[in-house]
Order: sequence, then structure tokens, then C-alpha cells
Amino acid sequence: MQLLPRNIYRRNTFQISRNTDNIPSSKLDQGLFAAKISIKAIQELTGIHWDTIRKVQREIIDEAILEREKMLREEGYKPRILAVDEFAIHKGHSYATCVMDLEQGDILWVGKGRAMKNFEKFFEDVPSDSLSAVIAVAMDMNASYNKLVTKHLPKARIVYDRFHMQSQFGRDVLGAVRLDEARRHKAKEKEILADISDDTDKETMKSLKQEAKAEKQEYSQLKKLRWSLLTNSDKLSDSKTEQLQSILQDHYDLAVCYAMKEEMCRLYELTDYQQAVIGCTKWFQAAKESGIPALVRFAVRKEKRLSGLAAHAIYSISTGKLEGFNNKIKVAKRIGYGYRDDDFFFTLIRYLSIPSVCSRSHKNS
Repeated sequence: MQLLPRNIYRRNTFQISRNTDNIPSSKLDQGLFAAKISIKAIQELTGIHWDTIRKVQREIIDEAILEREKMLREEGYKPRILAVDEFAIHKGHSYATCVMDLEQGDILWVGKGRAMKNFEKFFEDVPSDSLSAVIAVAMDMNASYNKLVTKHLPKARIVYDRFHMQSQFGRDVLGAVRLDEARRHKAKEKEILADISDDTDKETMKSLKQEAKAEKQEYSQLKKLRWSLLTNSDKLSDSKTEQLQSILQDHYDLAVCYAMKEEMCRLYELTDYQQAVIGCTKWFQAAKESGIPALVRFAVRKEKRLSGLAAHAIYSISTGKLEGFNNKIKVAKRIGYGYRDDDFFFTLIRYLSIPSVCSRSHKNS
């Protein structure tokens, strides 16, 4: 690929520097210039056409990516442990899928969409020989990821991300049961107050109001209990632990779900696959026998993923590193506000994933 003449870089850099020198330093310090300036304003300020800026940027980024890929080829690089996840380009409208090498930290591929047909392009774009060394793939429970990895990488272990599992349990089970219990107390309070009329004697009225107040307090405590339920028990303060245990004693369903959450965390600490399979099997069986609707639904839905959940005992990996990289994507989206060239945006994501480039950019900033 032919690079643009170097004098373009020098000339444009000089123009940008010369023009921004005229901006009062107070505005730059306050971030007003960076926050309010638009693409059109940049063109007017520098006198550089936006297409020229885009070409210069694209050449610089492509050069860095090609340099990185050449170095990896010379080293005989083949990824071993991957992570795949989606991120929002325009939340609720369009999404993209990323594949990362968890050991190197490089983004191997970025593609539009999150459906099966979109992720299929990864296996079309990347030579099968390059993926022959893959032994494990971390992912959430997106069905398209699971099916396509099984199809194209039959020897690789699928490892379902523990944090997605725990997050869903916290929302769909602990959260749902806690709110149901809270609503029950709220309804009971209204029912008690409805029994009070002008004909109610003072003693009965006083007793009913005390009962209603107690129900209101229970409701308030349950509403504030969210983070105590989600936090690991060994990280709670003594006062929080005492408060939590006091509430759980009076709410059986919630206590069962909390105990199941703690057992799930313990299972993720296992390092023997067979023990993990046995433990997960017992966990799902106990959940289905609990009779708690939210817990039963969750167990029935997730039991089919048992092997991928237990695989965490062999490969203690997650999509966390890739999720963290999403922060860089969010920053790139904010910096490029109004920029609609998706191909360039995806190229920029790959550029940001190159460790040597990122460290060099950080030092120069």
C-alpha cells in the first residue's frame, strides 16, 4: 500500500499547530474547545479538507496494523485462547462483534452485527490454519457464538463467562424475588391501612398503624438490600452482614436464592472439571426443586449450558478483558462524534488493540 507523501503530514501538522496556537489557553484548559468544536469547525480552523484528514489517519493506522501483523507472522503466531463479545455502535440500533486474543490482547477481527450470519464472517475472513491452535473460547451465552465455535473449532473448549451468569442470576432471580417480597409488604401495608375507618376504636387503630409501619419498614429494607445481596459474603462489613441475615430469616425464598448465589460462587473456584460438572448438576437440580418460580426458570434455561459453565474449572478465563476494551471503543466513539465511516471506525478499534501502539500513544499524549 502506497503511503501519502510525508510533506502532507508535516504541512497538516504545522497548520493544525499554528491555528490552535491562536485559541486562548483558558478555553483549552477548560476543555470548551475540545467539547464544542465540530468537524466543520475543524475544517474551517485548519483549512484542511476532512477527506485529507481521513486519508492521513487511515494510512497511519493501516501502517501500524500491517507492521504488527507482519511481526506476528514472522514469529509464527497462532492464537490459543480467544474471547468473543458484542458492543453497541448505536445503542438499540446497530451492534458489532469483536474477537480478541486473550493472551496477546490483540483484536483479531471486528464485524458489523451480532447475529449468526454476521459472526460467520469471522471464520470466512480468518484462515482456518491460523485458528488451528485455539484451545478455548470465552463468550457469553449468545447462541450464535456457541453454535459457530462448535462448528468451526470442534476441538476448542467453550467457556461461558462467569460474570454474565452471575449478573443474570442477580437480575433475574435475586432481583426478581427481592422485589416480589417488597411488593408483598407494600400491598400488606395498604391492606392494613384500608381496614382503618372512622368507626375503628383508638386501641385497634394504634395497633393497625404499628403493623402498617412495620410492613413499610420491611418494604424499605428490602428495597435497599440490592447491593448487599449481590456482594460476596466475605466482603460485607459486620453491620451489613448482621442486617442481611436478619432480613433473610424472615424471607425464606430470598434466603434460598441467596444461598444458591453463594454456592454458585464456590463452584467457580473449583479447578477439577469432573467436580465442577457434579457440583453444577446438583445446583441445577436443587434450583428446580426449590419451587421458587424465578429460580426454576433460570435453572431450566441455563442447565443446557452445563459443560461450558463447568469448563471454567479447566480454563479460568472470561470476556472481562474484552469488556474492558469496550471502554476504549466508547472513548473512540466520543472523540469521533459525527464520524460515519464504519470501516475506518473498525480499523481504529484494531489500532487501539495493538499493545505497542497504545503504549507509544500514551507516552506521547
